[in-house]
Amino acid sequence: MHASFFTFLAAALATTAAAMPGTVLHQIKAVRGLANTTPNPIVARQGNIDWVGGKCGGNSGFVCESGKCCSQYGFCGVGAEYCGGGGNNGGGNNGGGSGCNKRTFVGDGSTGAGWPAESQWASFDTIWNANLHNLGISCTWMGQANNSPTEIAQLRSAVLSISQQSGVDARFILAVIMQESNGCVRVHTTNNGVTNPGLMQDHNGSFSCYGVNPCPESYIIGMIRSGTMGTAHGEGLQQILNRIGGSGAQKTYRAARVYNSGSIHSSGDLSHPNGATGSYASDIANRLTGCTYD
Repeated sequence: MHASFFTFLAAALATTAAAMPGTVLHQIKAVRGLANTTPNPIVARQGNIDWVGGKCGGNSGFVCESGKCCSQYGFCGVGAEYCGGGGNNGGGNNGGGSGCNKRTFVGDGSTGAGWPAESQWASFDTIWNANLHNLGISCTWMGQANNSPTEIAQLRSAVLSISQQSGVDARFILAVIMQESNGCVRVHTTNNGVTNPGLMQDHNGSFSCYGVNPCPESYIIGMIRSGTMGTAHGEGLQQILNRIGGSGAQKTYRAARVYNSGSIHSSGDLSHPNGATGSYASDIANRLTGCTYD
């Protein structure tokens, strides 16, 4: 549903957006840890091009395409020099994170295709606690004041409250928040023909705390409600879940794909980028099992 925080990426995606009327594009924002711990000057000099910008990790805001990892020098590739040292080997979404066994999921989101069943999801408290450290430092890379303990507590309360109001699983809401903004209440607003503000980078919503400190609780609630329950201009998770096919965990993964790219590719493969982030639904599945991305 949104483009990158970076202007040049927005321009690069403009053609794609124009070819997809009625859709909005999401670009993953979470800052990834750097996977490789074996210095290699050759890797540092190689301009291995990822699917969007040629660099990854650090403050770039970009991740590698599926099947590649980010070296400690910030380039995408395969092999031990890129994926060594405890990174997400072969997964394409590098970064130490919670130490869980991150996987790259492909296919239609079904358990038959290897995606985790709902019974394999972690509890809300487990997912929350795993992300608590990131919530405390999530605004650093944007040059904004980090979330205060009060703002973090208000974010948690809003997720649980809006989950009850909407019927959307609180774990899914939290996973999307972390995927979209790393939980930074002062996240930038992106614009690729559609403005995407707030914690969930929603569709033309009215709530943003970029440059605002402290962020009013009413704005935190508004950001999460807009992403979950939609705006006057576009769907939220609730509307998407209500109209797409599937059930259980598969329905959630399909909804994640639609929230990110506006639709599901005709092949049904949720790892198909469809003009947005190929790993998006897979990342959400990993987050729901308790994995984090640092």
